[in-house]
Amino acid sequence: MKQRVILSVGILLILIFFGALAYTLLNSAPKNTITFVYSNKVNYEPMIIATEKGYFEDEGLDIKVSTVVGGIQAAEAIATGSADAAAMGDAPAVMLMSKHLPVKVIARYGGGDKIHRLVSLRTITSPDDLEGKRIGLQLGSSTHGGFMLWASAHNLDISKINLVALNPLDMPDALNTGQIDAMAGSEPWPTNVETLCKDKVHELADFSGLGNSFPHVLVVTERLISKNPQAVEGLIRAIHRSVDYLKNNPDAASEITSKYIGLPKEIQKRCTNRLLWEIGWEDQDLQSMRITANFLKDFGKIEKVPDFDNFVDSHSIRKIK
Repeated sequence: MKQRVILSVGILLILIFFGALAYTLLNSAPKNTITFVYSNKVNYEPMIIATEKGYFEDEGLDIKVSTVVGGIQAAEAIATGSADAAAMGDAPAVMLMSKHLPVKVIARYGGGDKIHRLVSLRTITSPDDLEGKRIGLQLGSSTHGGFMLWASAHNLDISKINLVALNPLDMPDALNTGQIDAMAGSEPWPTNVETLCKDKVHELADFSGLGNSFPHVLVVTERLISKNPQAVEGLIRAIHRSVDYLKNNPDAASEITSKYIGLPKEIQKRCTNRLLWEIGWEDQDLQSMRITANFLKDFGKIEKVPDFDNFVDSHSIRKIK
């Protein structure tokens, strides 16, 4: 009888031990909750599709989405520690790196040199006509960097152009009421201006042919990479799947994204087609970001060009690809 009691107590202690061990292992496992910041606009369609289609959940991720107006606000969310991951254009990413924060660019998911457009009053017919005029821009944005590159290519004297810091949401009314003479932005901002102002405006230029592919990138904190590399890989796989869906199902993709971006489906599809969608990381992406960094430095937005080797971690994307 005594031996049975001892045996029962022994079994109970073993069960308690393994139960405690399982609880410890379970609670010490990496948490797959990620706060992800992006914008509900054309440049960020893969994120919209991944959220709508449940691709993040398929990767075992619990994504807490926070939407912002543009890449600058996404960069701020990373900088302040309120986000684990964010999608943004090249200029906000460069400015984030210049602050020497513990962040990494892990992939490019889209871009293309036709991503930004310059829309002006019809009375402005050439780049030279912009001197003395007011141009609405989201300063520090990828478009800002593209405009600086375009202006230099056309030998424009920036000191003779009034760059007006403007929220993209306010650009249509500002141009329609004569507060500005032109605006530059990525979709849907130029289309919104054309829709409201109609024949009063036209597309003066896009920023193509300048050697910059204007990559849009995924940025994560170093803490996320070190604590949960599997979650980072899952994030990339979900976006990879979204990019494939976007390219292979244009009608269905525009149906999804137009709900969030607010454009009619056909206009949404046309805007989408201005971009090149491909997830990866190539030398061209690095070269383009260096071009953007040099112009941001010349304009005084950053003090020095970042050492990109310290801020680009393409290990996860190359492993998946």
